Amino acid sequence: MTDESRMTFGDHLEELRVRIMRAAAAVLIGMVAGWNYREQLFAWLLRPLEIAWFCRARRGCTVQGVYDWMLHADRFRATRAAAQEALRANPSGFPVDPQVHFPDPTSAFISYLKIAAIGGFVLALPVVFYQLWAFIAPGLYDREKKLIMPFVIFSTLFFVGGALFGYHFVFPVGYEWFLGFGGTVAGTQVKVVPTIMMDEYLGFTSQMLLAFGVVFQLPLFVFFLSLAGIVTWQQLLKFGRYFTVIAFVVAAVLTPTPDVYSQVMLALPLVGLYFVAVGLAYVFAPRKKGEEKPEEKKPEEKKLAAKAEMPPEKAAILAKIAAQEAADAKKAGVDHRAEKIKQWEAEQERRRADKLAGGKGKAPPQG
Repeated sequence: MTDESRMTFGDHLEELRVRIMRAAAAVLIGMVAGWNYREQLFAWLLRPLEIAWFCRARRGCTVQGVYDWMLHADRFRATRAAAQEALRANPSGFPVDPQVHFPDPTSAFISYLKIAAIGGFVLALPVVFYQLWAFIAPGLYDREKKLIMPFVIFSTLFFVGGALFGYHFVFPVGYEWFLGFGGTVAGTQVKVVPTIMMDEYLGFTSQMLLAFGVVFQLPLFVFFLSLAGIVTWQQLLKFGRYFTVIAFVVAAVLTPTPDVYSQVMLALPLVGLYFVAVGLAYVFAPRKKGEEKPEEKKPEEKKLAAKAEMPPEKAAILAKIAAQEAADAKKAGVDHRAEKIKQWEAEQERRRADKLAGGKGKAPPQG
């Protein structure tokens, strides 16, 4: 940490206010750009509902087909256009054409403002994440501060990746399941027709996008904990079995459909991201004093390792050479340990002589 970390509580509040203002300004600028593309953004947000509505009108679709239509909008439009006449000729009790409504004259305008806000927030994500990490930076070491830009980049990528994952693979299947409660009630002529409001649909969709984006921040969160020394990669690895169960529970909550396929599609990426975080913690997290990296061995350990890897013939030759050198040194009378002992004894003898000489030179005390 540096002297910048020695801030008062008031300084932290002021720093937080400045960071929030900068992030909000970036979102507002993004909203201006998003307003110009509000209809394109709304069409993009409506695609999962549009596909789910079509599947419910034709009494179901395959999951693989839904995913293919989400990734290729032109294929979906062609399939729907070819099936429109047949659906109208044989109605299933569910409306053929999808609809969204607004209750009062201002609701549509407010909904488009929300769409622009969603687009502006996505465009401003790099700035938002940078302000967040910059607020935390004064409490970090210089080595950790260098990771701020990689954190910003990967935070943005993981958030967008999580939102797109939920949009493509979870939303259409979930919306089809919800719309399945509509249609003709069994044994009656009563039709249950969905009336979806623009504001409510946008609110639900934006919350789900935010939830998936936040969940996919897991690797960075775990990596930050390991970087701060709160957890180690060994602890994370041991916790992996429990996290697998937690991932499937979270997947069951976030995916409204009861089928196992959708839950597995969300749980597997979560588990994979968790173990990616464990790998990052192993590579980048600070190590304890007693823990050394394999490439940082001591010279003695390197010598022992080299001897262990040495062929037996070469080791025997080196042992003979070392024994010969020791014998030659002994013959020459070179014994460093004996010389050090003699020097120490001479020094002790000299000190005792000086002490005796000093005692004789003192005058006897007068009575």
